[in-house]
Amino acid sequence: MVYKNEFQAVVLAGGKGSRMTELTAGKPKCLLPIANMPMVWYPLKLLEQSGFTEAIVIVSEAVKMDVTTALDKYGLSIKPEVVGVPDAEDIGTADSLRFIHDKIKSDLVVVSTDFIANIDISETLNLYRKHNASITALIVQTPKAPEDFVQPGPKNKQKPERDLIGIDNETGRIVFLASASDFEDTVTMPVKLLKKHPNFTVFSKLLDAHLYVINKWVLDFLVHHKNFSTLKGELLPYIVKKQLDKPKIFKDDKNASVVKLDTTQDIFRFAVEKPFNELIMHMSAYNDHDTNLESAYNKDVIKCYAQIVNGKCGLRANTLQMYYLANALAHEWFDLKKEGESTCSSVSLGATVKSTQVQNCRIDDNAMISEKTSLKSSFVGCNVIVEPKTRISKSVIMNNVTIKSMCVIENCIICNDCVINEGSQLKDCLVGANHVVSAESNHSREILTDIDRLMEI
Repeated sequence: MVYKNEFQAVVLAGGKGSRMTELTAGKPKCLLPIANMPMVWYPLKLLEQSGFTEAIVIVSEAVKMDVTTALDKYGLSIKPEVVGVPDAEDIGTADSLRFIHDKIKSDLVVVSTDFIANIDISETLNLYRKHNASITALIVQTPKAPEDFVQPGPKNKQKPERDLIGIDNETGRIVFLASASDFEDTVTMPVKLLKKHPNFTVFSKLLDAHLYVINKWVLDFLVHHKNFSTLKGELLPYIVKKQLDKPKIFKDDKNASVVKLDTTQDIFRFAVEKPFNELIMHMSAYNDHDTNLESAYNKDVIKCYAQIVNGKCGLRANTLQMYYLANALAHEWFDLKKEGESTCSSVSLGATVKSTQVQNCRIDDNAMISEKTSLKSSFVGCNVIVEPKTRISKSVIMNNVTIKSMCVIENCIICNDCVINEGSQLKDCLVGANHVVSAESNHSREILTDIDRLMEI
């Protein structure tokens, strides 16, 4: 259980989804539906399950009311305070935290809106507490896609981004953090690092969940150093490197014997161990290493740790492929059915379903599913109209979509306000917002959208 005043929770939901503009051209990223639940619902649910009762949700000012309305609909126990940030879509995650720094009075848990996982983060919080860490990061195993998984759209030859995460085998300290794209064939490690941590493993296939437990002093440092724009790409690697440093010292004058710390603008001005913690370490026999005769933590006040969750997976729905995979796995990771709903399908009380061939689907408010239709393993949003003699399978149908009669839609994503005209056949396609598919057309492995709309974003 999380004590109310020990941690504050922050969900970063202001990103514009630059890697998935085909989807976000018609809807903010944080409100993209995953199994008919808005994306931002998932990190809030994760926090709620871990004992949090309140959370700050940072969004773009332009969508603040939309996000507030969407969250009110789903009745979470956790109370979200939605904060709108001007131009949030164009600033970094570190900039967003600076914007709300006056609301943060304690250590904080920061999670990205696109992290989808059903995980108890209590162990991560306990690891942070145990070592009085500066930052503790949650690391999860990358999920395996089902054997029949096919991403809608053209075949994707782009390799996913990979993190290089070096973790000390004895202590769990994060000793190295970088993107694999920063290197070509070899990775060079600093000699200072190898001396201090001679036994560590660099992982390239684990996923940084973008969930961090952060000491309050790190936020104070961030507020005073505005050159950092992002958490993952800039601030975290910097702090991980700073574990190898010690506070600079200088003497008042040539004859003085008193040595003072030079911390005017240095990170060690902020990273100061509390006297009580220093006393505990001095009196304790605890040690976290056997590489030298130094005391615990090598007298480090900057300490970063990784909590690797074994046996459980999570993903970040920050690309088209991961977004579609999140929809495929959501039912396995979450119980999304409401009380009294069928075990095979979830149909809103406000929907009208005349078809008798609906299997493993989730159908939202005011949807109209006509007779003589077949729906299998699909998600149907609000105000969707499906006319007779239409077959839909393994697809995501967003809000306000009209699908005319005699259409066949397989393994597709249909974005908001689209019209699919009579007799159309779509397989493995993505249809962008407001697009109209002409009658009797046949498309396979295509992205159907207005290029000019993507250019505007």
